[in-house]
Amino acid sequence: MPAPIFAYLRGLLQGHNVTATFLQREFGYSHDVITRFLVNSFDLKGLIFPLAYRWFGLLHGGCLILDDTVIPKIYGKKFSQARYIYSSCLNRCVFGYQVVTLAWTNGMVTIPLSWRYYQKSLDGKTKIVLAQELLKEARDKWRLKPSAVLFDSWYAAEKLLNQIHSYGWLFVTQIKNNRVVNACPVRDDLLKDGDYLVGPLTSQLMALVLRNENKYFVTNRPLMTNEQVVQLYSYRWKIEEIFRFLKNQLHLEQCQARTFTAQQKHLESCVLAYIILEKERQQPCSKNKTLYQIKTDWMLDRRKGYHRINYYAVKVLSA
Repeated sequence: MPAPIFAYLRGLLQGHNVTATFLQREFGYSHDVITRFLVNSFDLKGLIFPLAYRWFGLLHGGCLILDDTVIPKIYGKKFSQARYIYSSCLNRCVFGYQVVTLAWTNGMVTIPLSWRYYQKSLDGKTKIVLAQELLKEARDKWRLKPSAVLFDSWYAAEKLLNQIHSYGWLFVTQIKNNRVVNACPVRDDLLKDGDYLVGPLTSQLMALVLRNENKYFVTNRPLMTNEQVVQLYSYRWKIEEIFRFLKNQLHLEQCQARTFTAQQKHLESCVLAYIILEKERQQPCSKNKTLYQIKTDWMLDRRKGYHRINYYAVKVLSA
């Protein structure tokens, strides 16, 4: 691993921004060293799953979660491969990147495992295709056997549902109220909360569809109870917590480098910093602390933060 990762992690975990100028002024690291790190070909992303395996074990069971997020670049128009995309958070189109992400959680630990940039104009791949690739990677490369796969209604496409079902995996998702099951839209059959039906969701699978709080949930395990379906789907929110933390605490949106390689390296570094904090949260010295509290401690106590980041970046990551 290149040594500058330590400097960049300090910027993410102890700094107020991650520009090369700030890191040089605040921590004394060379501007050129930081710049070269961002365009270095070292595969940080390839470390994520082996690191999760080493730190958190085999990832038995748990839930895989699919979702996407927008990384806006609203103050510049010369970022490589960026484009105008709709942001549901901002409720408007913004210039930037969109990333389809796969995360794993067991309710106590949540880890972003892999991701794909959505660039249909360049590679022709839809977000559904990218989601399929991520799930195939999870099964074939990592040999994961999740207890469930969770995603929102935007990913409830027939070919993705069929793929998950063919793997023998359970899925829980939401569907639009005009989704046709048993020859009519579900809103016409499920008139009040608690109503449910069983019918063909695709040509290959039968599903349980239920209504709860005016939302329509679906699973390929028809024998599940309504309460089990809703409870399991609630874990999907964990990936939203990852996105929020990456953006609000780890400067995900603040990389000013124009090259796509540098933007990729910045995202990889942010995810690595997140996993470091998640690992630190498991330590006895951080018992009952949140990720926010740990990061605040490291910012206020520079010496402590320096030594903990050094421990993970040098002693553990380079082992």
